[in-house]
Amino acid sequence: MRTARGPVSPVVRNASLHSRRARSGALRRPRAGSSSRLALRSSPITRCASSAVPAFPENASTYCGSENLWVTQELPRILEMLPKHNPNDGLVLTRGSWHATKPNASTVVLKGTMRFHNTSGGRFDLFVPEVTAWTKLLSKTSSTENLSVTTKIVPKHDDVDKKPRLDGYWEAYIVPMHGATSVEVEIEITGFGASKAEDENLFASLDAAWLTVQYVVYGHHGRTQHEQKVVLPLSFPDPNLVAMKAKDDGGDRLKRNSSQDETDDDEKDVTYDEDEDENNTTHDKPLRWRTIKPGLQVLCVPTHLLCHLDDPVNVVKRYAQKHARRGDFVCLGETPLAAMQGRVRHPGSVKPGFCAKVVCRLFNRFSSLATACGMQCLVDMVGATRVFAAAAAAVVLRLCGMKGIFYKLAGAQAALIDDVSGQIPPYDQSIMLGPVRVTETCDAVETNTQLPCAVVDVNDLTKVTGAFLVLGKSAGVDLEIVRVALLGNPQGNADEQTPIVLVRHDVGRRDEILKGALDDEVARKKRAKRGVGFK
Repeated sequence: MRTARGPVSPVVRNASLHSRRARSGALRRPRAGSSSRLALRSSPITRCASSAVPAFPENASTYCGSENLWVTQELPRILEMLPKHNPNDGLVLTRGSWHATKPNASTVVLKGTMRFHNTSGGRFDLFVPEVTAWTKLLSKTSSTENLSVTTKIVPKHDDVDKKPRLDGYWEAYIVPMHGATSVEVEIEITGFGASKAEDENLFASLDAAWLTVQYVVYGHHGRTQHEQKVVLPLSFPDPNLVAMKAKDDGGDRLKRNSSQDETDDDEKDVTYDEDEDENNTTHDKPLRWRTIKPGLQVLCVPTHLLCHLDDPVNVVKRYAQKHARRGDFVCLGETPLAAMQGRVRHPGSVKPGFCAKVVCRLFNRFSSLATACGMQCLVDMVGATRVFAAAAAAVVLRLCGMKGIFYKLAGAQAALIDDVSGQIPPYDQSIMLGPVRVTETCDAVETNTQLPCAVVDVNDLTKVTGAFLVLGKSAGVDLEIVRVALLGNPQGNADEQTPIVLVRHDVGRRDEILKGALDDEVARKKRAKRGVGFK
């Protein structure tokens, strides 16, 4: 049976909804069945049955589809950074799991399963009447005009009667209370070069695909538009690049690449001149240990553009473990960890309220909390009452000469938010929140890689102010050594894309290293007192 409103299915319409809405004189479209009401708790992501070869076989952990266990915890991580009451008007879209294939030399296909979750707390059914998607290709080195990208969305509802249309039209769908539904997104990138080699060069120049999924939520609140941004990396540095060592380096390797024996590995560890060209930022150059002080070196390790698909443990294993020796520490930047945790919000999805618009005016123009959207992200996490109270106390105590009170009272996230333009593209258009469960992450890295781990917040201003923030660490990290190693921000503040830093020191020269660092700190304070900048 079919009516003007669409097909009728008594199986998926419960009696209460029917009696409440049948008075309109027109029967409604079918509702999701009871099976989909359990989808919020458990609904396996369908695995793609494609015979095409993987596009990035060397980095299978990022594009491993439904086998990516890290992504299974994405919804709780997203809800942590959204308003506690009615986030996204009750309908949250996860970025989902993805896999990449290469059907031929001129085509790369990215396919993922994203999922809508009704988070209204069992109070309302919500409509999804419109869903659209588009993709932007990103390349730092070349134009993308010879590459074509098409984005297709296919509904994957749990109702067997709701089959997708062949013309690509999205039919309005109702996500019931406590329910969820899926959408499959397929991105096809095709090269139009003059030859196969030219197409391969075009693909090699790509850094990432930036997907935007825009959807409309319709229900008790009215009609609102939301969007979800997804970063999909397309360039992966070779983890087997040789790390050229400093002359006083020594020690035993922690683990070696299975394809190299000990003799070959040692032969490849050659010394280098630190005055060699450091302006070459390509991923193909050899990695270079830098001497911070005699007996203390750091290695800045490049990675791909990290995103919600990346497990921090797997990233450290892939890129850093090969270069590590026993006694080394691994340091992760707090912003890259936040990106891996998916703690990114586009300003278009942030709705500044009265509290955010008022309190943000109290901050200087350089602060990430000086904009309404940046401040609203903090309000969404800790609540308007706490933000107002912290702001009021900060104003009063500032008159007494006390500074930094707001950050102490508003919580740790207040100092970790990075507003628009504070990250590398495409994250520069979004607001990056601080990472969570940092100590647990560090412990997991050390347990799985035998590398003591710390998560740090360092930037170019650290050279001048001496401010150095350790968000968390595992038991084996020597914080004093880490501070000396990273105080000069060796990984850089631009687009170096080196979120991992290995720290190596000679234990026998620890006192000498710390004494030299103390002398440098005294000199820095004297320069700051005279108003002289860092050199």
